[in-house]
Amino acid sequence: MQLDHRLLEANQYALLSPLQVDKRIVDLWPSDPVVPAELKGQPHLFPRLLRLGEISWDKRLRALDEANDYARAHGRSVFSALISSTASPVHVRNHLAKMMIRRVEGERMLLRFYDPRVWTCLAWILAKAQIDSLLGPIDVWTCPGESQDQWIRYENTRSGDQAFLMDATQLTAISTLASVHRVAQRLRDAREDLKGSFPLSERIYAEIEQARDKGLADADDQESYAFISISNKPGIHQRPEYKMLIEKSRLEPGAYRSLASAICDQDNPETSGEAEPNGVRQHG
Repeated sequence: MQLDHRLLEANQYALLSPLQVDKRIVDLWPSDPVVPAELKGQPHLFPRLLRLGEISWDKRLRALDEANDYARAHGRSVFSALISSTASPVHVRNHLAKMMIRRVEGERMLLRFYDPRVWTCLAWILAKAQIDSLLGPIDVWTCPGESQDQWIRYENTRSGDQAFLMDATQLTAISTLASVHRVAQRLRDAREDLKGSFPLSERIYAEIEQARDKGLADADDQESYAFISISNKPGIHQRPEYKMLIEKSRLEPGAYRSLASAICDQDNPETSGEAEPNGVRQHG
């Protein structure tokens, strides 16, 4: 995904993950790690805050060209987020680090909002006032969208004047995001038609919730249920064989994927033993 120089110039900072980008790209801009105090011994695991305006215009253009070349070669953006803020680098960095650690029932939870995959989900999990509180001194947060082919812009409306807190429903959704991302990757690998009126991640989560409501407790069963629901015509789980599949999987957690594969083999005997079009054999 390419980044226009005008978009980059509209921001004072950017976030970049050293785990996903070569060091030579990281070193194109002056930067500091954004590390919560509780995990200060592991700076390599956290994003770096790039100070975009602290190098000359010519160097900024060259750095952007290298970043775009890298993005083309690797099929993803170099930047996790672009940040517009008049606050100082120290203020922005300290706020981001503070917001990464959330306390839930006395235990610490790492909220990886700096990951674009997580941020795009927070857009439907959190209320606007919560997002504003999460942004704090940041005026505009821009990050890659779910399909990695466009930039999504979130403007801080300063409606979040309360402490940043999440309810039980929101925490459940956030704790399920790893499963959501695995299903999304399986769907993309299977080249399914992912168009819809709601974000793909939200649709996947809704299907996982349906799987839970039907008694599927195993995470892989829930993910496979969501995959089949989205990659097939509506009502697939109303078919008798799929109703029976759900009952068997409730009694034998973890069996859903193999049982669904057997149904697909019966429906498509000519593709038996291969990766079926609806992808039930693929692992996320």
